[in-house]
Amino acid sequence: MSANDQQPDLPPDYYRTNFHTLITFVDDTYGELLSLDERVWLTTIRQCSKAAQFLYIRLLLRKAMAFRQSRLDYPEIDDLPAAAQELAATTLASNIAPEALPIILSCYTRPELEKLLDIKRFKALPRADLVDTLNADDSDQHRAILQEADQWISVAGHEKWLVFSLCFFGNPYQNISEFVLRDLGVVRYETYSIDQASRVFKSRDQIDAHLQCFEIAALFDIVDDRDADALLELATGLPKRYARDINLCRRIDRLRNRIARQLERLNKADAALSLYRLSERPPSRERQVRLLLAQGDVRDAAVLCDRMLALPLNDIELQFAVRTLRKIAIAENRSVKPQPRFQPQLTRLSLHRGAGRVEQVARQFYLRFGECYEVENSLINSVLGLFIWDIMFMPVSGAFFNPFQSAPADFSEPDFIRARQTAFDKRFKEYDAPECFRNRVLSNYRSKQGISNRMVHWEKLTESLLMLSLERIPVADWRVMFQRALADMRENRKGLPDLVLFPESGGYEFIEIKGPGDALQAHQRRWMQFFHTHNIPCRVVHIRWSREKTSG
Repeated sequence: MSANDQQPDLPPDYYRTNFHTLITFVDDTYGELLSLDERVWLTTIRQCSKAAQFLYIRLLLRKAMAFRQSRLDYPEIDDLPAAAQELAATTLASNIAPEALPIILSCYTRPELEKLLDIKRFKALPRADLVDTLNADDSDQHRAILQEADQWISVAGHEKWLVFSLCFFGNPYQNISEFVLRDLGVVRYETYSIDQASRVFKSRDQIDAHLQCFEIAALFDIVDDRDADALLELATGLPKRYARDINLCRRIDRLRNRIARQLERLNKADAALSLYRLSERPPSRERQVRLLLAQGDVRDAAVLCDRMLALPLNDIELQFAVRTLRKIAIAENRSVKPQPRFQPQLTRLSLHRGAGRVEQVARQFYLRFGECYEVENSLINSVLGLFIWDIMFMPVSGAFFNPFQSAPADFSEPDFIRARQTAFDKRFKEYDAPECFRNRVLSNYRSKQGISNRMVHWEKLTESLLMLSLERIPVADWRVMFQRALADMRENRKGLPDLVLFPESGGYEFIEIKGPGDALQAHQRRWMQFFHTHNIPCRVVHIRWSREKTSG
């Protein structure tokens, strides 16, 4: 949405409406999984007056827990003290001043503290240092003065709200602001089916396992990462895996890998190995091999590499296994067939330094040879997303559990293809009918314009770029590029070239731009090698800055 576009005005009670939409959905969908305390919390909110609900929801959605009533001002609440008093008469809030001095101090400005307290001797201190000093002093007198200087309200129920948010969004990252972005037209979402059969949680234990996982993830970010015992305690607290809950398994394994990697850095190799062995997520097996080799256990390292070679989880594992087995063979003086290192086609270019990024300067240079667009990861992914749009959003159990998803929950998992195999098999037949392929992509581009899709980069995919790409890039090339992207949606959507050039003479070419001192990354090299294998035109251009006349 441009700065000139008018955004719709939200009604003054929009946040209450959105809040009730969320809690009602969770009540209808997961009612039997809610605890007694959570049901009481829900009932209590519904029984409050509108004004009390306004105040409670406003404060619940803020980061702080305690508030001074004089600092609160909400136009939709006519009598805020009365609303606060109503809440205080329930389990939703308290009008008793907080006891913890740090919380009390956080509610006052520097001028207010100077006015209320005798702190002239600390006048030169910045506010942060002043607060630290007052906290260290922990004066009962200061506490009492600040407590009595205002009327207070502290809201309760944050842990219940966390459960409801998790059940609605299925993750800890999205929040109720999604409603606002949608209502303002900032983000639009596809329409898809969400029903009782598609709910993501089937048991209360499953919900609690997710909550436990989120708590440990938060603790990992604040724990002393030099304390191996603390890290091991976090790992011990991880919940058990639920075989049918892909999201939970992914989160648990991601945490195991992070904790194990930090244990590696602390030279706790055995503990790290034990954790990696419990994880089924890359780079678990790669890290195990590295640790085994460091310990001199070549046999077990080779056995694990053989497993990776037989059934790789992604291209990274496959290449690592091949490379490591080769190194082991060389170390054991076994004959090894020479394998020349892949070298992409390389061009060196001297250009005048421009005001923009190196990719923008290079694009301006290549515009003299034809149409040139800066695309990076946007073009191939976007066309694939348009081609399989309806398959991405088709009803699959557990794939959609809130109306704010730009992709199904299993989008980055191997099950994404397997759960929709029949639809994919039918769709892939359109590769043999180029017009069907192009028409489907163009039709979805026009009918789905602006709707959020994790694959489609609307801001970069102009109609002129799409039309030229469909005209110049053969369907056979789209087919193999899509096959690689779909083989590992998490890894293979990255590392694609910066530019696509459509020369005046016809055809097309991908160009990866590297500025001074920059080099190809591993995932970029893998795409380059793939392009080379399938005769897809691509090269790397190394740019150097020159004061001389531009040459190529």
